[in-house]
Amino acid sequence: MSSVKPAGALGTYVRIAGPSVVTAILWSHLWIGYVVSIVLVLIAILGFAALARVGARLSRGGGWATEVSFGERIWLNRLQTPVPQDINVALTTLYLAFLTGTLVAMTGGLTASPILTGTGLIVCYAAMTVHFHKLRQLYRAMKNKNPLYRFWSYSAQNDNTPKAKARAY
Repeated sequence: MSSVKPAGALGTYVRIAGPSVVTAILWSHLWIGYVVSIVLVLIAILGFAALARVGARLSRGGGWATEVSFGERIWLNRLQTPVPQDINVALTTLYLAFLTGTLVAMTGGLTASPILTGTGLIVCYAAMTVHFHKLRQLYRAMKNKNPLYRFWSYSAQNDNTPKAKARAY
């Protein structure tokens, strides 16, 4: 298990924006062609990955998006620290539904089909919403089960400031 703090809220927001941005870029093939459209999708994916990395360093607090990120990290660590089976099954199913919706929406973007794009995005975002809820539920259930998880929501404090030194004495 890694001791690295998981990506923060920005990573969650990137995942929310990702499917619609990629689908919109794929729709642009009507004006700029397939090759340029695919290159723009790859650039967008690299940009999203970079934003998620930057977001891990800037992360603070314990808002809902941060809890989603922490829950995802716990779920990904489920081989080292077992998670409740009912939540694991639900998360796996929801992830597959999200992935299916995203692929249908992307297919709609490539074929310029409003029906495929719309239904794919509806399935994608419905599954994502419930998936995020389950990830928050998992984080709340597991945050005291492992010492590493317990301290993810705390930020390091500088005890060398004059104020902190005065409190220590």
